[in-house]
Order: sequence, then structure tokens, then C-alpha cells
Amino acid sequence: MCVIIIRQAGKPMPSDAELKRAYMMNPNGCGFVAKTKSFKSLNFCNFLKRLHDVPQDENCIIHFRYATNGSVCRQNCHPFSRGGISFAHNGVLDIEADGDRTDSETAFRNIIYPCIRQYGFYSDELRLAVDKVIGCSKFAMMNENGEIRLFGDFKAHDGRLYSNLRHLGRYF
Repeated sequence: MCVIIIRQAGKPMPSDAELKRAYMMNPNGCGFVAKTKSFKSLNFCNFLKRLHDVPQDENCIIHFRYATNGSVCRQNCHPFSRGGISFAHNGVLDIEADGDRTDSETAFRNIIYPCIRQYGFYSDELRLAVDKVIGCSKFAMMNENGEIRLFGDFKAHDGRLYSNLRHLGRYF
């Protein structure tokens, strides 16, 4: 099961040790998006170097992948971006993935992004579209202004939001 970490503007990033634990439990890729920076990689050290460059005054969505479908490759790392919208997912969706894409990217490309493009990032129509596919999953989205919209049950801890707290284990 993947993990999404939301660092809100002005709040501290998780420690390098916490990020390493999240990666070790979800070792199939990592990525982040902020208003001015984004990065996806299979290499934790490269990811961490880039994450340290995210300005303190920007929201940031961080994702660590545990592959459930789609091959382990950089293209299948989250967040997925299109037209100024970025999307990260934690869970498994009840949809058929397109080719080697993940269920997450398939849902984003075929359902979520077209709805945002037609109706808007804060629309009721987006909420209805998400409700049809999300199940027990969690979604995090960022628009071109760096604003974040969350769907699903995120947990608050140390001034951040998490899709789950599994990586904190005995440390929590």
C-alpha cells in the first residue's frame, strides 16, 4: 500500500529518517509535486536531494509507491501530471488499467482530469466522479496555483497529513 504525505506551506518537511522508512515500506518509486518543482524517481537519494529544494512556503504532495499493477518504472511513479493538475493515489481501484499504466494513472487520465478540465478543480462534478471510483482509496491533487484537494480519510500527524501511518510503525 502506497503512502501520500501532504506538507502544507509553512510546515516542516518530514525528517529524512521518516522519508527513508516510507520509502523502505514502499520501494517501487517516489515522487513529489509543489507549485514550482516536481520530481519522480526510482532512486531515493536523488528524490531526497530534489525534495530538499522545495520552498518552505509551498504546499507539497509526496508519494511513495508500492506497485500493485503496472511495471516498476519511473513513468509509473506518482504524482501524474497533465494540464497543470497533479494527482497521487493510495489504494487499489476497481478499474482495468490501460496497458502498462497503473490503475491510478488510468483513472486520472480517463476520469479525473477530463472532469477537472470540463467542470473545474473545485466542482461538485469532480466530487461525484471521484465518488464513483475511489472506493477505500485516497486521492491528493494539486492545481497550477499549488492548491491541494484531498479525497478520502487522511490522518493528521506532526503538522502533516498522511494517507496512512504504516511507515511510522513502532516510531509512532
